[in-house]
Parts: sequence; C-alpha cells; structure tokens
Amino acid sequence: MILSIVSIVLNALFFVVLNLELYTDRMPLPDGSYRNWHMTPLERLEAADNRFLFYLQILFAAVSVISAILFMVGLKNNVVKMIRLISLIASTVMFVIIMLVSGNTFAKY
Repeated sequence: MILSIVSIVLNALFFVVLNLELYTDRMPLPDGSYRNWHMTPLERLEAADNRFLFYLQILFAAVSVISAILFMVGLKNNVVKMIRLISLIASTVMFVIIMLVSGNTFAKY
C-alpha cells in the first residue's frame, strides 16, 4: 500500500520537475549584449529533437500509476505487484535519463 502511494506521488513529482524552468541558455547578440532563455527540461528535449524520451516517461508513469491504483483498489495479484515495481523503476530511470540528456543539450539559436 505504501509503495503504491509513493509510486503515484513520485510520478506526479517527476512531471512537476520536468516542467520547472531549471536551465538558462545564454547567447551573445551582435551588439555585445547577452540574451537569456529560461528553459524547462522538456523544452530542451524539444530543442534537441528528443521528445520521444518524454513520451516513454509518460508511458511508464501511466502504467505505474494505473497498476498502483489497481493494487490499492484490491487487486492483490503478484503480477500487478511486479508490473507496479518494474514500471516505477522504469519511470525513475527514464526521469534520470531525461534530466541527463536535457542537462547536456544546448540549443542553437
């Protein structure tokens, strides 16, 4: 039961973090000044044409949340437990991959 609640909260937290403006891109302009862009990890994935990583994150998070809800409702099957655990791990790994890729991506303007 606790793992199901943690799974739901953790997946919600992943989506909140992916939509925060964590990165700042800076570009020199011809007049010598600089322009700053504040970007979210999702915007950086879009700039690097790696949006499919976010879609994989959505898939793993959806499976994780649905299996957690099924387990909380009363479906205490071992298959549901394994699916919940595997999808939670996959969602966490995909979140880490997204953060690594977006952290090492620099948009070209």
